[in-house]
Amino acid sequence: MPSLNKRSIEAIGECVQAFKKLRETSDDAPALSVVGEIFHQKLFATPDSASLHTINNHYSKLRKELGNEFPTLRGSTILPKMPKELSDQRKENEIEAVNKHILSPMTIDADLMITKALSGLREGLRDRIYPEVKLCLSFLCCLRSNDLNTLVVRSNGQAPKLGETHHWLDTLPGTFSMLPSKQKEGTDYKAFANITIVKPEFYSLIRQAFEFLLDHQNAKKACYCTLESYKARKECGAQTKNCEWGYRIKEVMIDRIGFKQAVTNWNGWEDKEFINETFGRRFVACCVHREIIKFADDLNVGTLAADYCLGHVLGSSATRTYLRYGVRPTQIPGVILKKVQEDNPIAISEDTKITQGLYLEQTM
Repeated sequence: MPSLNKRSIEAIGECVQAFKKLRETSDDAPALSVVGEIFHQKLFATPDSASLHTINNHYSKLRKELGNEFPTLRGSTILPKMPKELSDQRKENEIEAVNKHILSPMTIDADLMITKALSGLREGLRDRIYPEVKLCLSFLCCLRSNDLNTLVVRSNGQAPKLGETHHWLDTLPGTFSMLPSKQKEGTDYKAFANITIVKPEFYSLIRQAFEFLLDHQNAKKACYCTLESYKARKECGAQTKNCEWGYRIKEVMIDRIGFKQAVTNWNGWEDKEFINETFGRRFVACCVHREIIKFADDLNVGTLAADYCLGHVLGSSATRTYLRYGVRPTQIPGVILKKVQEDNPIAISEDTKITQGLYLEQTM
């Protein structure tokens, strides 16, 4: 039998054609309802044919393709979704999984983790190894894996570019603005301000890393996939679908940088928590939440600072899934963390103003 991915591609193509015919004699909503039923029967009619997470991902692919074929439907709430009973079960499973992490958290020496990331960042920049720089920076700034990857074009046609989608804010040291790589079925997320969790003496290194990753010439350099090339510290461009680093290279890189040395207690998560950019993003969110930088009074409530740092909707339940590590970072002196006020935006240019997010202000 063909793989699920191959069958999904075929089913999506058939569903697009079915919708074209159905909408000739039916309104879009009932036609799309039928399309959803067709899709589910073709791929997931058999119980336990796939995990709930996998099922949801394939429905997302179906919605994306329908939005591409019929732009007026992009982002519409009537596009097919996984059946409600499965969606409800998926949410329950996610809450249960997060509860397990929170009740039995792995603990991390945050100061040591930051030191290791800074050291790895210097070496990655020196040797011009794009994947290594990207990984290390994710432990120092709250970034998604592809936020800075210039080879990844967003659904709106934009690619990350310094001076357009990303700006290093010289007037607010340690602060940058960014347009997130995440797009949701045609929804363009607004740019927001964000911060790094390093001491001011390292801001120039963080800026250097941003400039390196956002340089398209660095990203498009040849990417190798052999352990021997990495051990020889050969230059490497950004990973692509045709050149994805395997487990062996990643493990050697992680051991070389020393990230695992900063984990003081895995608490049983050794085989389930993998050190990657998502791990780094969680780590930064946890450090911000634990006030590695002193909060201004209006941030000192709930998970507000973490929400802003992650670029989430305020009060988002998704933020809780990130705050799963036990950390006690040493607070950085001489800096205060503030939120951008909508009535006092950060001006990038005459036409571009940032109205949300976080920024740093020096106090000494």
